[in-house]
Amino acid sequence: MNTFEILQENILKNCYRKHEGHRQIDFLIMHHLQANSIAQTIEALEYHEVSAHFLIDKSGKIVQLVEENDIAFHAGVSCWNGFEGLNMNSIGIEFINSDPFSNNFSQEQMLAGVDLASYLINKYNIQSRYVLGHSDIAYNSTSGLLDRKQDPSHLFDWELLAKNNIGLYPKLFLKSSEEALIFEAGDQNLQIEKIKKNLQDFGYKVTNINQIFDEEMQMLVRVFNRHFNNKIDLRSQDLWLQSSDAILLNLLKQI
Repeated sequence: MNTFEILQENILKNCYRKHEGHRQIDFLIMHHLQANSIAQTIEALEYHEVSAHFLIDKSGKIVQLVEENDIAFHAGVSCWNGFEGLNMNSIGIEFINSDPFSNNFSQEQMLAGVDLASYLINKYNIQSRYVLGHSDIAYNSTSGLLDRKQDPSHLFDWELLAKNNIGLYPKLFLKSSEEALIFEAGDQNLQIEKIKKNLQDFGYKVTNINQIFDEEMQMLVRVFNRHFNNKIDLRSQDLWLQSSDAILLNLLKQI
């Protein structure tokens, strides 16, 4: 991979924790931070007393802020596949974007992310299903519901990463809304329960398996589609259920 710059160890002295001995690293978590430069990003991290192990700017420059064996404060209240508090066993990568919900991440930036992620995945033997976005894992400690964070945004190129053996992405083409099948009466509630179970089996935090399109299901709609189906029209509940069911079955076959 491309070499990366390592900044002085104490640059974020109050924003991470030293770890003595070997740290088990199972997860690779992708983030975005809205900023115009590496310096501005560091200022924002210091202000909020959080951190990431690596930053990647628009030009593809990679900067390491926290040693890989140390615990960066990037995941917060988080869960995946039964693992809680993912700061302890993850590495965080921040992609800098001046407007992450309007501007695409640059090709140079994404390719640098491919290089860095490949290096870390091979070094720590990280499973594909454990390469995730902050949005996938961050939940509200009071409600227990997901969608506490939205990074990286729906514009992040997960498909490019998957094509380079980084993480998972559905290997199918979805039908358009015009081609989508319409549910028969009574099927939808059973479909909701099935999808909730599949989301839980895949790794998402699901606290209430039922047949209701409730608040938790609405949160799961946004989180799941932000990562795996970002072109879907979330106003169409029927279409989302149909496409999500197909995507989930496809993803479950890959793990």
